[in-house]
Amino acid sequence: MDEQFLTQLEHTLSSIVQPNSAGLKEATKTLQTQFFTQAASVPALIHILQNNPDDALKQLAGVESRKLISKHWDALDETIKAQIKSSLLQTAFSEPKEIIRHANARVIAAIGSQELETNKWPDLIPNLIQAASGDDATTRQTAIFILFSVLEDFNPALTAYIDDLLNLFAQTINDPASLETRSLSAQALNHVSALIEEQDEINQQQAAKFCSLIPSVVNVLDAAIKADDTDNAKLLFNCFNDFLLLDSQLTGNTIADLIKLNLQIAVNTSIDEEIRVFAVQFITSALSYRKSKVSQSKLGPEITLAALKIAAEEIDVDDELNNEEEVCRKRENTPSLTAIRLLAFASSELPPSQVATVIVEHLPTMLQSTNPFERRAILLAISVAVTGSPDYILSQFDKIIPAAIAGLKDPEPVVKLAALKCVSHLTTDLQDEVAKFHEQFLPLIIDIIDTAKFVVIYNYATVALDGLLEFIAYDAIAKYLEPLMNKLFYMLENNNSSKLRCAIVSAIGSAAFAAGTAFIPYFKPSVQYLEKFIQNCSHIEGMSEDDIELRAITFENISTMARAVRSDTFAEFADPLVKAAYDAIKTDSARLRESGYAFIANLAKVYGENFSSFLETVIPEIFKTLQLDEYQFNFDEEELEALSGGVNEEELANKFTVNTGISYEKEVAAAALSELALGTKQHFLPYVEESMKVLNQQVDESYGLRETALNTIWSIVKAVLLAAKVEPEKYPKGIPTGSYVDASALAIIQSARETAINNLTDEFETSMVITILEDFANMIKQFGSIIIMDNGDSTMLETLCLQVSQVLAGTHACQTIDMEEDVPKDEELDASETEATLQDVALEVLVSLSHALAGDFAKIFETFKPLLFKLFESKSKNKRSSAVGAASELALGMKESNPFIHEMMEALVIRLTTDKSLEVRGNAAYGVGLLCQYAPFDVSAIYGPVLKAMYELLSTADQKALASEDDEATREIIDRAFANATGCVARMTLKHETLVPVEQTLPALLAHLPLNTGFEEYNPIFELIMKLYQEGNAIIVKETPKVVEVLATVFTKEQERIKLEQESTLGREENMDRLKQFQTEEMKLKVIELLKYLNTTYNGIVAQNPVLAGVIA
Repeated sequence: MDEQFLTQLEHTLSSIVQPNSAGLKEATKTLQTQFFTQAASVPALIHILQNNPDDALKQLAGVESRKLISKHWDALDETIKAQIKSSLLQTAFSEPKEIIRHANARVIAAIGSQELETNKWPDLIPNLIQAASGDDATTRQTAIFILFSVLEDFNPALTAYIDDLLNLFAQTINDPASLETRSLSAQALNHVSALIEEQDEINQQQAAKFCSLIPSVVNVLDAAIKADDTDNAKLLFNCFNDFLLLDSQLTGNTIADLIKLNLQIAVNTSIDEEIRVFAVQFITSALSYRKSKVSQSKLGPEITLAALKIAAEEIDVDDELNNEEEVCRKRENTPSLTAIRLLAFASSELPPSQVATVIVEHLPTMLQSTNPFERRAILLAISVAVTGSPDYILSQFDKIIPAAIAGLKDPEPVVKLAALKCVSHLTTDLQDEVAKFHEQFLPLIIDIIDTAKFVVIYNYATVALDGLLEFIAYDAIAKYLEPLMNKLFYMLENNNSSKLRCAIVSAIGSAAFAAGTAFIPYFKPSVQYLEKFIQNCSHIEGMSEDDIELRAITFENISTMARAVRSDTFAEFADPLVKAAYDAIKTDSARLRESGYAFIANLAKVYGENFSSFLETVIPEIFKTLQLDEYQFNFDEEELEALSGGVNEEELANKFTVNTGISYEKEVAAAALSELALGTKQHFLPYVEESMKVLNQQVDESYGLRETALNTIWSIVKAVLLAAKVEPEKYPKGIPTGSYVDASALAIIQSARETAINNLTDEFETSMVITILEDFANMIKQFGSIIIMDNGDSTMLETLCLQVSQVLAGTHACQTIDMEEDVPKDEELDASETEATLQDVALEVLVSLSHALAGDFAKIFETFKPLLFKLFESKSKNKRSSAVGAASELALGMKESNPFIHEMMEALVIRLTTDKSLEVRGNAAYGVGLLCQYAPFDVSAIYGPVLKAMYELLSTADQKALASEDDEATREIIDRAFANATGCVARMTLKHETLVPVEQTLPALLAHLPLNTGFEEYNPIFELIMKLYQEGNAIIVKETPKVVEVLATVFTKEQERIKLEQESTLGREENMDRLKQFQTEEMKLKVIELLKYLNTTYNGIVAQNPVLAGVIA
């Protein structure tokens, strides 16, 4: 060995291990460029590892030599290789210090990876197995560690030793002398499982042997916990997490047992908190990777109860009430916090019956507990459950709203804080539904703000106020506006904290959003209060994160105010504020750039085509942002050079990060691009090609933007079609043999179509599949079949239908990615709300196709009919309901051209007459009515049973409305049942009046009017009323006062809708069409003529009503 080379290498390494070494960077560079490029560095480093007196230098030499083995080992002389292998094995066992022994072992493992495959070190594994079976405890431990290190590098050549290794570890995992040896054996076993799985065909005996050893791994964990050995416990939990990913042949029935074991550990307060956190995290992983197993084993309720128990443990109250840094708290891992996170995840992954239902069942008991931590826990549980199970939580509002109110009144600050968080989360997910309770909530929240002794409570009360204000109905906010604005201005004046000001500014924006044009008197004072926060926008040096956030949130909320007060009122501030927004977009702050784009998006809503002059400056900045890199590899120059020396997967993972700030910024920029396209229409056309190119790239490559990018692509398609004067929902029905849009518009459609379809097949992210199907359903409904096919080419349509059928059958890639081969699909299980949404959007695609293709849809429906009818029989109420509702919509789409009316009628009548769910029966009623209307054959045979079912349905709905006996029948479901039943009866009467006992039916029908939802059902109802008057029917004549009363409500609601359209915040009421009382202008004119007739015939009865007097004037 070259002594000079060795001495220089030792000297250079010394510069690195010496603390505060000034020459560290230079030494690192010298190593990479002068020493580690030479094969001689390997024996030299190993010599240092074995002989240098400095332990730190020895350790460093071990680390560096391991890295260089893959690069230089083959270049070494065979004699030197043999000497190195022999000496390493010797020092690995003779070295007294464990850390150096381990460094030796890692080098042996690295050499083993090189030599085992070519069988150049055939005695390595047998010798190690022999040493690990010996009498000396230290020798056994060292041998096991070397074996573990070799296994860690995963070498297929080790497959030959699987049986020997299983037999060895079956012994050493119970080593009486050393917990460390037992732990290493368990970890090594974990790696053996990978070898078993890697074989072409899993060896059943090896799999069974491995499975039989899992209880021994549990025993080692138990020993580590009893010894307070947190380090080993963590490593063993890592093994358990890996077991979740194994083929079920290796785990057998142990997964459910492991979950139950971890539940026991998690709830045991005598165990170290860190270990309990590991246990909770394992359960979360089990939900992620073995959801089917958890669900079918009905472990959800057990998990939920355990999580509630842990969440209810005593916490550090002082920290909870005085720690303003929510971000820091989110990073903390205490049993209580991880239990809340577990509840959040479980509620989104499992059916409501296994999580949300259990939480709600324990709501009364825990809320009435004398223990404030129990009261806090149940409110926090509700707050996280709503995101995963919003529909179920909404159905339980009769229990949840009083609970939240009680929490706001609770004398304990930690409970009050939990209640504020609960209100905030509820408004985020259930928006208008929560805001309906503003009269109860607002005074309590204002009082908390006025009396708050803790900044955290003040802040959260303001956040809760903000969320509530945003969704208060337009007509309800007016009475609060003046005192509210005075209050918010006062709060702004009396707080210097940027963090608190953020919440206040957001609340001002929410008040504007709710108030619409009623906010005009407060707009100018608001801008005067807020403009100081956005002065000198491009200067951010020295600003804290909270200061930047305040500036950003001010931008966003001033633009929200612009949408509320509209263009004329905003005009005097427009130019300077747009300039400031542009300055924000040009800064180095991702958050400020994001807010600038949000401002632009809102202004595009306000000014529409008049905003086109800004496109030239704004669009290039959006493109720049969309092309920013979200991924970062954090290597410096020296580390990059060192990569050639080899780096393991863990080291790479540690160097790889995703910049979520950039992801958020890109998401808002894409949304702004969408608004600009839709707002400026034809003025946007020059930017379409580049936009599609950039967005397609993001769909393919982005970490967090794929769904938003795809939505934006379709927004651009819509903008192009609107610019070409294509009117939504006015297109030729049926399969297009040519194209009903021009060539340039068709090219854009084809590009979007191809991107969406290519990303639908084999897509494993459920949220992406939902986005794709949702976009197709919306666009096909608005613009017809050209969205999915043109010029007779149905290839893409066929692919879309195939993917939809896979979703409905539960076999799409996103549904099978987590499917466990040992868990048969259980049709009796309720679907999670995410799964239910996936089915809903798949069915919505079929509905849109039926409306677009009309009679041509029949051929497609023939293949879907068995799937749909099978869903009618599902044990899941959600699945039955959406399937029955979709079938009814398909009947509307195909109308008289439906060759399956008889089959559909039969299936829907069965649901109508036998299903226990009010929602399912209501949906069936809608379909039966439509099928009766369009049937070309005699349907009189069904009238008896259907009318009986209608009577029962309306009677049930009445009972629910009075007593709310159906735990999951919300007001919306009840109202929809009324609408569908009355519409069905009207259609049946119009079809065969003689088969309907009008003297009994008509008063019952009118008693359920006016409708509160499903206003499209007014069409047959109005037709029936007009027909009966034309016939001079005595029953309708007698009911004239009721008819006038109903129509007065109808026209009042229609006037309110028009007022809402004119005065509410732009974009707030985007589903305004669903509020239309008349589906066509023609129907409205017919009803007005009826009113004129009634007024003339019945002594001015109509003119006596002030609303109707104006209608007939």
